[in-house]
Amino acid sequence: MLSAVTPPQSNLGLRILDPDLPFLASEAAIDIDNLLSNRSEDLTAIRCLAERLRNSIESSGIGGSPRSLMDPATLTVLGEAVAETVGSESLQKVEDLLGEAAKIANSLSSGNPRENPLELEQARDFCVALSKAAIAYTKSIRDLQPSHPFRR
Repeated sequence: MLSAVTPPQSNLGLRILDPDLPFLASEAAIDIDNLLSNRSEDLTAIRCLAERLRNSIESSGIGGSPRSLMDPATLTVLGEAVAETVGSESLQKVEDLLGEAAKIANSLSSGNPRENPLELEQARDFCVALSKAAIAYTKSIRDLQPSHPFRR
């Protein structure tokens, strides 16, 4: 019997069907909130989410627009979260969305995240919105499946 080999965690990008994504995003939001209120300095979930976000966006050098490495469903859910955080009027193209997501990833992975509390609050709001959007998408997919004939 063959066993499935899972890739290392550092190479993973965002995938909407990943069952850990909503939990990771909400855990990162809690860690950011704890950081803002000086209760805890745990950055594990924040760094993990930032790494996944950076692995999902390919920057094309100087002056080039970023490219998405995500599937369309994940990009749509990410777009909902970013639009809820920064406002949808500034997001006219996919490049704008990816640029904002890259800014959030950079603020999450900065060496000293407390140096800019406004960016940290925006990152926290993004994490909450991403968690909610990922749960809503997963629930909508699950609701499409027919129920068992004997279930009421």
